[in-house]
This record gives sequence, structure tokens and C-alpha cells, in this order.
Amino acid sequence: MNSQLEHDGTNSENYDSVYWFLGASYGSTDDQTERFLKDGIWQNGSDDKFLDIIKEIKVGDKVAIKSVYTQIHGLPFENSGKMASVMDIKAIGVVTKNFNDGITLNVDWQTDYQKRTWYNYTYQPRVWQVFPTKWQRKALIDFAFNHAEQDHSKFTKVVTLGDAEEVSNNSVNYYVPLNSILYGPPGTGKTYQSIEAAVKAAEPEKYSSLDIDDAEGATTEQREKLTLLYKKLTGAGRIRFVTFHQSYGYEEFVEGLKANTDKGQISYDVEPGIFKNICDDASKGIEPEQDTFEKALNQFKEELEESTALTLSTLKGHDFSVQYHGNTTFRVFPEATIHDDLGRGYPVSIDNVRNLYHGVTSKKIYNSSYVKSILNHIKSTYNVDEYKAPKLGQAKNFVLIIDEINRGNISKIFGELITLIEPSKRSGLDKQGKENPEALAIYLPHTPDEKFTVPNNLYIIGTMNTADRSLAMMDTALRRRFDFVEMMPKPELFKDKTVKGIHLQSLLRTMNERIEVLYDREHTLGHAFFMPVIETLKSEGEDEAFVELQHVFKNKIIPLLEEYFFEDWNKIRLVLGDNRKTTKLSDVNDELKKTMFVQAQTKKYSSFFGENHGLDAYEDEKTIYQLASFTDEGSPWANEEVYQAIYDLGKLKAIIKKAEDTVKAKAEAERKKLEEANSTSVEEFKTEDELVSQP
Repeated sequence: MNSQLEHDGTNSENYDSVYWFLGASYGSTDDQTERFLKDGIWQNGSDDKFLDIIKEIKVGDKVAIKSVYTQIHGLPFENSGKMASVMDIKAIGVVTKNFNDGITLNVDWQTDYQKRTWYNYTYQPRVWQVFPTKWQRKALIDFAFNHAEQDHSKFTKVVTLGDAEEVSNNSVNYYVPLNSILYGPPGTGKTYQSIEAAVKAAEPEKYSSLDIDDAEGATTEQREKLTLLYKKLTGAGRIRFVTFHQSYGYEEFVEGLKANTDKGQISYDVEPGIFKNICDDASKGIEPEQDTFEKALNQFKEELEESTALTLSTLKGHDFSVQYHGNTTFRVFPEATIHDDLGRGYPVSIDNVRNLYHGVTSKKIYNSSYVKSILNHIKSTYNVDEYKAPKLGQAKNFVLIIDEINRGNISKIFGELITLIEPSKRSGLDKQGKENPEALAIYLPHTPDEKFTVPNNLYIIGTMNTADRSLAMMDTALRRRFDFVEMMPKPELFKDKTVKGIHLQSLLRTMNERIEVLYDREHTLGHAFFMPVIETLKSEGEDEAFVELQHVFKNKIIPLLEEYFFEDWNKIRLVLGDNRKTTKLSDVNDELKKTMFVQAQTKKYSSFFGENHGLDAYEDEKTIYQLASFTDEGSPWANEEVYQAIYDLGKLKAIIKKAEDTVKAKAEAERKKLEEANSTSVEEFKTEDELVSQP
């Protein structure tokens, strides 16, 4: 028995930092477990997946061979005839060497290990990096490596994974809709969350390996890894970003005509937009930088730009020269024709060269004889293999993030493609490797010779600020085709976070409750506004964090409240709780004004214009509001107790009591001053009488 894997049949409280559960099947039946145990190795498949993750496995890490499947009957617990996810643990061992090729590990396998079967909390992909951070994971680790038993009662209850519920099947498989919109008030982290959603859609296995807790969110280290992966996928062209606005249209998003000049001559070329480009790349199923044909095509264009022309021959033996001056077409000049008669030559669309390579019939291609010759030259010169459509499971996922999706005119931008983005209308292979029989293809207005489809490995993630437009006002066609994921403020993120005694959780929750009553829940304040305060608190301390909190109110919250309430300052006072700082004594109220963020003063019209102002108004007075200065000495913005009074009734009463005491102290000081003055006058009067009475 391997000494590093000895157990006593009880749960261990001392866990390693990470454990690995690895598959051993290449395909559905090709089980390599016996070979791995015999040779003392584990090997990754030959499909170039998980290479980077395998390189992270260290010598001394504990690994297990797993096999995941589903089962309905013969379960060791009652499951009401529902399907359960099952995972066999076939072997366990310790890594003794990593060859750092992403493929081979040397493993000291435990020779007397007997297969054990685990239920419900499973993971289908080949590599599962398990951190002992949740009770489910600790239970799995103890089951596999410490010979503990599984408590089935805990794993057959409803467990929430993200926003989706898994009942009696806690498999770690993420449901990522093809079309989704993250919507909510400003500052709820929609753009921030779109990064995580994009990585989850593009690389679900790598995302899972980060082991991000769905309830608590990513740690600082996990966020750094997530951001690094996002940048890598963005650099590879698999995640792309666009922002909608009022002037954005179909021509920029799908395709349109673009004016170009060549030697003083103007031409109008079809320019594909970001959506058409990513659909084309997703249909190929490979990253653009790994596309051998695109590399060869770009090299061919570069060589043409450096030379005057290149002479080629058609399949019938007719010579022609080809030139490239940028833009989207080659220029062809047949040798049998005088160049002067041709002007700028025959146009050959570069997209047609691509289409022919990817299997489009030449009958639908303009100037097909030249297109064929150019394609054959590229394939033979740059050693480009024949195109092979990606097989089931080989096509990589692509993601398009549309920020502020509700700010654009959806009908104007998507046009006829709004139907094609429906999951049921997407092209591509389903899980059984069959083509979708309901997939739709259309001919775009500017490229009528080629079919256009939206592939099922393209994920569209939109973000929507509900303060700009209510969900109820959204385009019905858009609402029907997208999954909407609500993102509301999360004051609980600031639990136990205090700055100068200010409980940020209570502060945000109280203001949002008041905003919801005065306006609606779609115009509340997001938790992201206070994130800089937390970061400053961690890095620079409480004093600087309090300064940052003042900046947040000055530059973010107050301007946003002005916009929400159309500069109705009385409602802003209600949100900040200034209306509660009042008593029946005018002197005390004057003192309390020093603690008000928004100070109110009511004056008669006559005080502004005189008696005969002639204004026809129902009222003869006006309330003037003034925002307290952020820089004056004694400003309420620099008083932590005033922030606390927004949500804390006890602190509010203390402020009022302090104002009352201040007024009393001033009155007492004035009384004593008056008494001293009167006493001095009496003494002086007596002295004068004494002088008069002397002989």
C-alpha cells in the first residue's frame, strides 16, 4: 500500500491544497485504467484539451481515476425514479513526475484499492481539480482517499449551483444559455460578471478548474486567474466585445458597404461586421490564429503587396496576373486582354476564396475560375490541407459580449438575424452528433451568393442597465430569445465591513430600501460603488477608506440620485435621512443643519423680489435646497456619525441629543455672560454712588 495514502476509515481534517480526479476513457468505451495502473502512469487524450491544466499538477499531488455516468435503477437511496449522476472511483495514487507536456504523469498507484461508487456530486469532463473548500468537496475527498462513507441524505437534497437548481443530481455541469442578458441597476457588476460568464461559456472545463464559489464569488487569486484566462481568450479571438448605442446599425454589426480608394478610384466593398466575423470563425470551430488557411491567405496578401503582380493559370490554361492593393478583393488581369482596356481589372472577392475552401459550390461564386486558381495556388504553395469540418466535441466555443444592449435599436441592428439566434434555429451538431434539422440559413443582402447561419457554439451575452430602460420596455423579439439574469445590489457582500464605525452593508441596504419606495427597485444603487472603499480599506487603512467613501458619495451617488429624481432634492434628502433631523425647537433645528447633507431653507417670495412681485402662484414661499460642501471645515460629509445616522436610529437620536445639548450649552453660556455683564454694571454703579457721597 502506498504510504502516502494510508487511511484509518475516518474523515481527515488535514487536507492537501488540491486533489485531482482524472478520466481514463478516450471515447465512450476505450478505458485505459488497466494500462495506467500497469505502467504507473496517467495520460491525457490526444485532442489537445486540458494541456495547461495538466501542467499545473505537481509532484506529490493526490490523483484518482474516475468514470462518470448516469443511473436510474438500483440506487442506494430513494430517488423517485429520477436519474442520478454516478461516479466510480477506480484507483488512487500520488504523482511522482510531471513531464510538463500536458499529457503524461508518472503515478505511484495504490495497488490494493477497490473500486468505490459515489453519487450525485460529479463532474463529467476528463480533468477535475478539486479544492477542499466546500463540505461537498471535503466529503468527496474523504470518500476517495480516506475510505469514508457517503451520506446520501445530504446529496439528494436541492443544491443551488449558480442560478440553476439541480435536484438529486449535483453534477458540476454549468448551464450556460446560448443567449443571455445580465440586467440590473447601475453598479451591480454586470460588465464585471460578463467576464466570468464569457469564460464559463468559452472554456467550461478551465472555468471549473478555478473552483469559484457560486455564493461567495471569486477570491482575489481566482479573479486574477479568471482575468488572465479572459485576456487569453480575447487575444485568441474567441471572446469579443461590442457596445451598442443609438447610432449603431446593421452595417456595423452584420455587414455593409464601405467606400475604399485604389489609385484614386473609389470602390464600394462589402465589409463584414463583428457579428458576421465571429459567426464565420465559430462555424470553423478553431481560433483564428490557429487557422492554417487564414495564415496562408494573409501571407499570400503580404507577398502580393510587396510585388507588382503574380502570374497564375486557370484550370483551362489561361494565364492571368493577380494584384492586391488592400481592402477585400484581389484584382485579376487576364494576359489575353490589354490592361488598359480592363482599367482596374476583374474583382475577385477574398471572401469567395474562403467560401470555396470551406465547401461552397463554385456555381454560386463570381469569377469562379480565378477564385479556384488562387485557392489552388495558396493550398499548394503554403501546404494547406483540405478543409475538414469540426467533429462532435472538437469545435471551440466563441462568445460575443454586447454591452448596453438595450441602448441600441434591436430591429435596426439585428435585422432578419433576430430569428437565427434562437437556439432551435442554430446550425451545427447536437450532442448526438446530428445536424439540427430546424437550423435556418439565409442570404444576406450584400452577399446573396453565400448562405449565412448562426452556429450553436456561439454564445451571446448582453448587459442591460435597467436605469436606462425598463425590462418591460424591451423589444419583445429580444425578450423572447434571451434568458434574462437579474443582477441586483448585494449589500451582504459588505457584511462585517466597517469604515470609521460605518456599517457599509446597513448603509447601502437602507438607502436602497428608501429608493425603492420613492422610485422602484430598478433604480437602486449597486454594490460596485462601494468596492473602491473596500479595496482602499485593505490596502491603505481606515482613514483613506473614509476619504474614498466621501469621493464615492460626491462623484457617484449624489449625481446618480440627481438623475433618478430629476433634481427633486427633497427626495434625495429622504434617501439620506436628512428629513429626520428635526425637533420642535428652531434653535436646535438650526444646529442640526450642520449635520445635514442637503440643507433646506424656506423663504417667502417677497424676500427675493419685494412685496409687489406680481407672481401668480398658489404659494407665496419657496424651499431652497443646498448640497453641503465637501471641503468646508465641519462638513457633514467628513463626519462619520452623520453617515451612521442614515441607517442607525440610535445614532440619529444621539445627534439630535448632541444638538440639543449644544443649544443648551450656548444658552447657558449666554446667560452667564449676561449675568456677568449685569453684575459688572451694578458694581460700577455702586462705585459711582460712593464717589458722589464722599465730602
